Amino acid sequence: GELKHVRTISVMNEVVVDRGPSSSLVHVDLYAGDRTEPITTVQGDGIILATPTGSTAYSLAAGGSMVHPGIPAMAITPICPHSLSFRPIVVADSTNILIKVPDLARHPAKVSFDGRNTVELRRGEELRCVVSDFPLVSVCKQGESKDWFAAMKENFYWNERRVQKAHGTTTNPQPPDSKI
Repeated sequence: GELKHVRTISVMNEVVVDRGPSSSLVHVDLYAGDRTEPITTVQGDGIILATPTGSTAYSLAAGGSMVHPGIPAMAITPICPHSLSFRPIVVADSTNILIKVPDLARHPAKVSFDGRNTVELRRGEELRCVVSDFPLVSVCKQGESKDWFAAMKENFYWNERRVQKAHGTTTNPQPPDSKI
């Protein structure tokens, strides 16, 4: 049929396609680039398309990777997939993503944009996700990488743990900057 552009919505963090209040699995086809066949069919609670900024929010909680803000990428993270082999991936931000609800889906999908503006995606309808031509400028205190890694440590306690004891010792030496 004829393509109909309904509206453009900009997000900073993520687009989430999920099952909404339905108890059934969401069923959507995921296309990437210029492929005419789906790269996969999503069956589960949903899927998250996250920017590097959004990769440390819902996507991370759902098992996705943290993506450094300097990497031009988009994280694709399944939400409770009904397949053990459906794992999160990171694609180039130049990859156009299309999500379509197939005609055989049991029910419509719900789409939210940065956790707001939820809309219904009905059978046969599709959602196109592309990176904006106008990037969001951010202000860094000490530089993009220093700020990002500091935030990973301070906010997520990224990889913080006690140092293992050496064999045959009874004490557990900690590095000088340890907070434990």
